Amino acid sequence: MILVLNIKGKTWRNFPKYYKSIFYATLCNGLYYYLCKRFLVWEFKPDGIDWRILRGLHMFVVTPLLILLFLSKFPKSFTQQIIHIIKWVFGSSLFEYILAKRNMISFKHGWNIFWSGLLYLKMYLYSFLFIKRPLFTTVLSLSSVLFFIKRFNVPLNKRLLKGPMFFLFRKKQFN
Repeated sequence: MILVLNIKGKTWRNFPKYYKSIFYATLCNGLYYYLCKRFLVWEFKPDGIDWRILRGLHMFVVTPLLILLFLSKFPKSFTQQIIHIIKWVFGSSLFEYILAKRNMISFKHGWNIFWSGLLYLKMYLYSFLFIKRPLFTTVLSLSSVLFFIKRFNVPLNKRLLKGPMFFLFRKKQFN
């Protein structure tokens, strides 16, 4: 559906204008999957699809297309911008609520649809702010990450270092 809306809206024309924000949102999504890989607070239920494929589609297709569509339709006036953000947060939260009711996504460790709504607000707002003030938005994002880690007691320990990002730092084994 999101692909069809992007094709219909011809948003690919705006990709050069918004690619940094799209990359930023994708990076933030990847950071969630990496930091919380053993403690996900929400997760899609694969239902026959490999979970890695599902996460990859979410991270590299759905999120970028959402951000591209959101930014491509962003209005000029401040009042309309507020309304636009509220509509997108409400629509995204409603869609996720329907997925949860259909048992296609699960919430854990105290996460619920209200936290998802806050996350959508941040995702849309920060993707817009990133265009104008990338450093400020990065500081806000890091503050948000620290807040969520603390709020949901995400365990950060040595096991976190196991993964594709830190293969260079492993101790070499000698015989």
